[in-house]
Amino acid sequence: MESDAASAVSSTGTTRRTAIRGAVAAGLAAGLGVRPSPARAAGPAAAAAGAWQGFAARVRDEFTAMGLAGAAVAVVSRDRVLLTLPLGVRDIESRAPVTPSTRFLVASTTKSMTSLLAATYVDRRQLAWDQRAVDAWPGFRAPTDRLTRSLRVRDLFGMATGIDEPPALSGLHEGDPTAPELLRSLVTLPVVAPPGTSYHYNNTVYCVGGYLPLLASGVTGDALTGTFADEMRERVYGPTGMTGARIADDPRGLVTDFMRGYVPDLTGANRPLAYGPVGSYAPAGGTLASLDDMAAYVRMQLRRGVSVDGRRVVSARNLAECWKPHIPVPVSPEFDPDVTESGYGMGWIQNRFRDGTSLIWHNGGIDGFTSYIGFLPEHDLGLVVLNGMNPTPTGPYFYLYVLNLLLSERFGLNKGVPAKAHAAYVAALEDLRALGRRTAPTDPGATAPYLGYYEGGYRLTREGRDLNLHLGPRTLPLGVLPDGSYVVTSGLLVENKVLLTRDVDDTPRIELVGLETVRRTVGL
Repeated sequence: MESDAASAVSSTGTTRRTAIRGAVAAGLAAGLGVRPSPARAAGPAAAAAGAWQGFAARVRDEFTAMGLAGAAVAVVSRDRVLLTLPLGVRDIESRAPVTPSTRFLVASTTKSMTSLLAATYVDRRQLAWDQRAVDAWPGFRAPTDRLTRSLRVRDLFGMATGIDEPPALSGLHEGDPTAPELLRSLVTLPVVAPPGTSYHYNNTVYCVGGYLPLLASGVTGDALTGTFADEMRERVYGPTGMTGARIADDPRGLVTDFMRGYVPDLTGANRPLAYGPVGSYAPAGGTLASLDDMAAYVRMQLRRGVSVDGRRVVSARNLAECWKPHIPVPVSPEFDPDVTESGYGMGWIQNRFRDGTSLIWHNGGIDGFTSYIGFLPEHDLGLVVLNGMNPTPTGPYFYLYVLNLLLSERFGLNKGVPAKAHAAYVAALEDLRALGRRTAPTDPGATAPYLGYYEGGYRLTREGRDLNLHLGPRTLPLGVLPDGSYVVTSGLLVENKVLLTRDVDDTPRIELVGLETVRRTVGL
């Protein structure tokens, strides 16, 4: 999850781990679309795949028009894979093609898998949805005594505790705390509303919920992260048929067929990104998985908890509890014109359309990757969209196009939204380029007093003419704007404004506008 920096809100939600702004692309990817795998076209499956060829052609054309590097799309029903569409390359330099087995970081779509893990504990009566968290694990502590006494297991997965989360906490620093530190940090978070009254996306609270089944079983301390990965493999990935899935934030050295994440710079060109750390925030967004894995996962949802090989993974009742919305989620009139209501469940969002159709979905975003899974239970249809493109500023628009193409063509819903998604992508990329035209190289003399080490693990360095802000494996190159402020020219936070100022005691400080401000600790 890169954090999901996340917020999985409406189709136009903003932040790293989910949908953010939009943009167009121009560049790479011409003619790189790969047709649906012939190996999957046999017997009834061949007829099914043929019925989706027109849809596949339009998706392929949009992928090319957006200039994306690599993506993968699947359409499924409970009984078969209707379409498998790998697109582009997994690495611009090597030109190796995306395949159905190429692993992508799927970010906050992991949340639904974490709630599924909890549901297996509920099935075995090792936990209960309405059990108080403090009764399941006596060490549980919330920001107030009242919340400590009242929050239930289901509340930790529901985004309605009233507990907020600073945007940089799980958006930039998810790799910092150990699991015990993450659990302890819950008491420091701000309470902004009574529980059950408003929607507040919170990765930290969700992770506490993800670890709670293990804590209730006696797992302690630093064993939590490893045990969580084992439990996901044994109770979720393996039984569901997700044979290539695992908890990981960097696929190198683990698998050979993996996607490299990309982001457009201020010229619109796609640039590779370092893999962002997830660490103890894995329950909120730490899955590495392929298109085949995610297709099997969505099919299991359509099969009400039974895997594609007939194995019962979770009871239909407790799976449905995860889908059930309990707090309203805002929707966008522009991108959700036919949605009449929307609510967050436990790791899933459920939209209801004007004709009664329901869409159960979640998205995700992390450094260099944007993902989407969703299914329409009344129509026995599911969708997976994996994209090796950073959530800001352009990543969500490809899945918005694909989803709404499916909705409009098959069910007459959200007509005109695919064109809006494309137009928003084009506008966002043009905004990026316009910002680039206003951006100049930084002045070494003006920035020299600010070089050094800062709170939160930041470093500001100069390599020749390049001024770079570093945070762990991430590099955020900076340019200067006419008003003297700075802007990130590529990387995870491309186009984010940065201010170099001094505190009241003359200590240099860096403000990532809208995220956090840090003071210098040691000069270079």
